[in-house]
Amino acid sequence: MKCKGFTLIELLVVIAIIAILAAILFPVFAQAREQARKTQCLSNAKQIGLASMMYAQDYDETLPETGWVGPCSAPASQGCRVDTSGADSYWSGVFAFPLAIMPYQKNYQILVCPSDSDRGGFNKYRSYCYEAQLLAAGVPGAYEGIREVVNGMRNVLPLSYAGNYLLAGGYYITWDQYDCRKMLPMASIQFPAQTFYVTDVGSRIESNGNAFAGWYIAPGYDNSAPNRRWPKGQRHQNGRNWIFADGHAKYYRDPALTNPDGSRKSQAQLTCDYEAMGIYTYPQGKTCN
Repeated sequence: MKCKGFTLIELLVVIAIIAILAAILFPVFAQAREQARKTQCLSNAKQIGLASMMYAQDYDETLPETGWVGPCSAPASQGCRVDTSGADSYWSGVFAFPLAIMPYQKNYQILVCPSDSDRGGFNKYRSYCYEAQLLAAGVPGAYEGIREVVNGMRNVLPLSYAGNYLLAGGYYITWDQYDCRKMLPMASIQFPAQTFYVTDVGSRIESNGNAFAGWYIAPGYDNSAPNRRWPKGQRHQNGRNWIFADGHAKYYRDPALTNPDGSRKSQAQLTCDYEAMGIYTYPQGKTCN
């Protein structure tokens, strides 16, 4: 019997069909993979929220610190001064929320979103305040002088989330009169189930290659370009995961981050956009008409 093979036309048809199927299915696979990552990130958010509630029970109904000024000020014994030079030369002795919750979870992996490749939330180059916290908390791999290494702190404590700094009392007084004020008590948050506490954040890549985000954020903060911190936090199918001041976590799609003319929305604009969605930034709740 003679063996009959495929003709060139038949092979080309088969290849074309495979290519069409691949074009259809690959985006579906990518969406499914991102959906899984979004779910893992939401699980992390729920664990952070739970640990924060446990912390608040032990510390007079006060959530872990989400502001920069609270941790990065001089201790009370030194007059609570705030260094505004950008050097972060003080540490008050108060841990920022990623480290404050570790005694309740003991799992650094919950601080990392699987869709975030930069993970620079705790990675401010040359910041004494950041380094001092890593050393005091006994973070594995941290060492004196790590702040001078590009991405050194990111390598020992990757962080994909940032807290609502407008829940910190130090942002309601002038820094030259700072009085050791830390986080606002939970009783002052009028709508805890709607006021966000922590959310996804992205990192900006600095000229030296350092990935920096900071553990503190507010809606629209650093929204001036697509590669900045707020836009890069929009990594889950045009949205992000949120932790609220009552400890629960939920995913929301973001509103448009740009105006109809293509210009970037301001922090004030986006605060109001999120308020319209039921996500509040300020402890008193709504601030927009």
